[in-house]
Amino acid sequence: MTKPTMQEFRKIPLGLPLSAAAIGTVATLWYGKNLHAGFGIAWLALSLLHGVQHAGKMKRDMEKAFTSDAPEKAPVLTLKDFLKQTEIASFIPGRLRVYNLCLAGNAKLAEQVKDYVTSFTGVTSAAVSPVTGSILINYDPKTLRKVPGLARLEAAIADKF
Repeated sequence: MTKPTMQEFRKIPLGLPLSAAAIGTVATLWYGKNLHAGFGIAWLALSLLHGVQHAGKMKRDMEKAFTSDAPEKAPVLTLKDFLKQTEIASFIPGRLRVYNLCLAGNAKLAEQVKDYVTSFTGVTSAAVSPVTGSILINYDPKTLRKVPGLARLEAAIADKF
């Protein structure tokens, strides 16, 4: 009998033995310590083997979770939907801080929002943090108020504070 290769080992189905060991461990809780420990050790050993079988996939999944390009593939978000999810944190004329969880972890959207906000006349700077989902907007109130829609927006925000 030859030793199985790693490729062959990876193909051995462990679902049924794992299930049997799990059921055996629970079922033997009342039938003796040694039998229960034996099933528990078998379950542990099979779980470890199962982990070894899927180590590559688990590694890829972890890398994907922490270095994901998911924001690049995120669905298109309309301005209306984005604004509905935006919360005003602080306001004084010339400075506004808002939060939007859509920005958290999404550097591409954060850059798009920054470009959009700084495109308005009167906005002197905008800082967007994809870590916290915050946007800090500094603007010249006199210049901004020359645009009727932006003046109404500032007035509506001022009423809330």
